[in-house]
Amino acid sequence: MAKKIIIIGAGIAGLSAACYARMNGYEAEIYEMQDKPGGLCTSWKRKDYTIDGCIHWLIGSNPNSSFYKLWSELGAIQGRQMLYHDVFYRYTGSNGKTLVIYCDVDKLEAHMKEISPADSATIELLCRMIRRFTKFPMPIEKSYELYNFLDIARLIIKMIPFYRDMHFCNQITIGEFAQRFKDPFLREVFPLLLWEKDQPLLNLVVTLAELHAKDGGFPQGGSLEFSRSIERRCLNLGAKIFYRSRVSKILEENGRAVGIQLADGKEIRGDYIISAADLRTTLYEMLDGKHIHPIHQELFQSCKLIPSMVQVSFGVNMDLSSQPECLGECYKTPFLKKWKADWIVVKNYCFDPTLAPVGKSVVITGFSSDDYQYWEKLANDNDTYEAEKKKIASAFADELERKYPGFRSAIEVTDVVTPITYARYTGNWKGTFMTWVITPDKLNRFRVIPKTVPNLENFWLSGMWVQPPGGVPAGAMISRHIIQIICKKDNKRFQTSTPVVG
Repeated sequence: MAKKIIIIGAGIAGLSAACYARMNGYEAEIYEMQDKPGGLCTSWKRKDYTIDGCIHWLIGSNPNSSFYKLWSELGAIQGRQMLYHDVFYRYTGSNGKTLVIYCDVDKLEAHMKEISPADSATIELLCRMIRRFTKFPMPIEKSYELYNFLDIARLIIKMIPFYRDMHFCNQITIGEFAQRFKDPFLREVFPLLLWEKDQPLLNLVVTLAELHAKDGGFPQGGSLEFSRSIERRCLNLGAKIFYRSRVSKILEENGRAVGIQLADGKEIRGDYIISAADLRTTLYEMLDGKHIHPIHQELFQSCKLIPSMVQVSFGVNMDLSSQPECLGECYKTPFLKKWKADWIVVKNYCFDPTLAPVGKSVVITGFSSDDYQYWEKLANDNDTYEAEKKKIASAFADELERKYPGFRSAIEVTDVVTPITYARYTGNWKGTFMTWVITPDKLNRFRVIPKTVPNLENFWLSGMWVQPPGGVPAGAMISRHIIQIICKKDNKRFQTSTPVVG
């Protein structure tokens, strides 16, 4: 009789775990607290408009990418059109200048040199590293726990051409690198390129390298449709998904995880348990704080979370497809001071015609918010909370009216998401949509985040929490690795298959 793997959460990590479990002959059951798949990787309908809440660029959309094979195995990419931008973001500084982050590194280099010829040496260094990392072999095929001597030797050989640049980029933050620019404008906007200046420069360099290699497409139809494609693969492989089934406890017997208890008291038994849910909820609630690894504890105590977001979305009876094409536009605006923010991001989703009726547009705006306590306090009084959301929506509508004359009167749909929304819908700690900022001084300590907990056999942690800073590909990769480890434990040969969509 096949062993059963119970998976908590039907986000990308949970769905992926079930897919790989079924590919390897295990029974797989997913228990999800919401009524649909995807977790953070989701979209939602407001009248005839689709509001996207997750994917900005998908690593693995290029057949030459390491992640392409993974998405193909999960049935996520076959038959799906990928939409690409020529421009990543446009950043307009306080002096009115605009930095255009072209996805093509040659255009980016020429543009930055036009802005500041005096910074040519620093710009050339940045762009040389971006070009170098377009050929970086992302080592995702095998879990590090299963590496043998030959695997390590092969990896070292592959990494030799990149070692010098990797070492440099891991020793300096994005913000620190920005200080190398002589031009005040570049120093102002460069730290915003990944919205967290304390990240290692490597995160930015690899991102720009992937975009240059056309490996950062947007899946047409949005994030929920992308998640549903993996859900279909999961169900076709024979996995079972139980929605509206919140897990409250992980059952233990004699130092082994043996099942789960749902919020309604029902108990389900299994041979292996994988939690693809929020890490803090898993450790401190489902496991009652009894199995805390020192590294997990240190992460919670000493590492900064990537801030949550306030997202304000509009469906408008305006055709904005003639506006400058890019993933997003960012600029300073004084009206955000009330919410302790400076920079607004504006995203025009006309590049995906499936998200709005013909001749109409979805515009998503927002700002980064790390003051979770502010929102938590507001949410204690629903009337006050809803009033604040209305104020925010009105302020953003006024801002967009200045940008697109006639915008306010064309609004047909308004939607506001706060950190409280993220926390309520996903259970994520403080409403974060990513995980921790692992600064260069902490990289060695947190290079590997444990997927297991002390004194509990047959239990694993999956998802972005064990692969900071997170993201959609990280969740899928970690789940693939965990099923590899389980197969090794059971003396089974890990195998995969790729569906043909015709």
